[in-house]
Amino acid sequence: MPKPNLIPPNGSASAYEHWLASLFRRNGWRVKAHPSLGDREADLMVSQNGSHYIVELKVASEGRGDRLVPLLAQAILQAQAIAKASPEPAASLAVVAAPMISPSVAAHLHRFLAENAPDAAVGIFDREGFQFFAGRGLEKLNAFPSSRVRRRQLPLPDSTPLFSDLNQWMLKVLLAPLVPEGLLHAPRREYRNASQLAEAAEISVMSAYRFVRQLGQEGFLDKDDAVLRLVRRDELMRRWQAAHLRALPELPLRWIVSVKGRERRLSESLSYYADHPDKNREAQPRVCLGLFAAAEQLGFGFVYGVPLSFYIENLNREVLARLGLSPEGAERAPDVYVRVPAFRESVFRAAVLREGVPVADILQVWLDVAAHPARGAAQAEEIRRRALAAIFKEKR
Repeated sequence: MPKPNLIPPNGSASAYEHWLASLFRRNGWRVKAHPSLGDREADLMVSQNGSHYIVELKVASEGRGDRLVPLLAQAILQAQAIAKASPEPAASLAVVAAPMISPSVAAHLHRFLAENAPDAAVGIFDREGFQFFAGRGLEKLNAFPSSRVRRRQLPLPDSTPLFSDLNQWMLKVLLAPLVPEGLLHAPRREYRNASQLAEAAEISVMSAYRFVRQLGQEGFLDKDDAVLRLVRRDELMRRWQAAHLRALPELPLRWIVSVKGRERRLSESLSYYADHPDKNREAQPRVCLGLFAAAEQLGFGFVYGVPLSFYIENLNREVLARLGLSPEGAERAPDVYVRVPAFRESVFRAAVLREGVPVADILQVWLDVAAHPARGAAQAEEIRRRALAAIFKEKR
């Protein structure tokens, strides 16, 4: 294994690329740097024992999850596109690197891959000797220095188990009667027990039972009421919002064909896409407008001039192209940002249609914009005052 100090502390992207090429060569791979494939150029092309990979490498200056996840997503999409242009059959290999990648960040990247690109060949490495590769013939490249084990930090306990994906969806179901019609897609009635809630939310009875039990244990259910009625809602909403304070990675995109009226174009693209359903979820993941664009579409626009954002269920380059968007060159001048939500069911089940456009519900917008640096707190307060007042006006 090459010594980690082959990459200088402030090494450039080319230093990481040179190190990666050396790693492959030391392990018996044939390496070609910067091969031209049609009108595209790959970072590396490697081959061994019938395995051929087109390699796209992205380097971050810091090993933070919010930096590495969007870079990895971008590398996956770009490597796939370049591999398709190859005159010979080749698979794509997306690689990200940073000076130091902690075990917790590595685990975060693994979860992202498992949820969004389980079949993608990927590599993750840092200058200290951490190497993780997944794909045909790549496992021998893996390395985990023993010195890293001594520095590994214990993961922080999950302080918000109440706000799992399905639990957030059930919260929206319970709060729906307090939210104006048209701003949240969910059944609107009262529930006497977990079984009735499970039936309305279309989830398992066991999931609903655990959720109701936890709400009761934490004092968020009225014990004297015959129905499931939320109490201490101000505290509940504060904790829910805190669970969303961690920044969600965004992938920048550009329109394939330059257009005017970007917001209208995005709405039209999502509307057309939603109106032509495909039964194959992999071929047609769910999408919806998000953040400030969603607030505007729902009639609560308050902050303007912020880049448009939308949600997609999983990364799919063909779907993005169908929407007229591409990651090529987008890091320099993005037109749109796309997010893969951490809580898919909560986001997409509660989304509403506005003139045929799928839009994140008003509760989701309130949760997502609060920590946004572009006057997100002001936008969240506007939504709280105008759309969610009934939730916060609780009888004492």
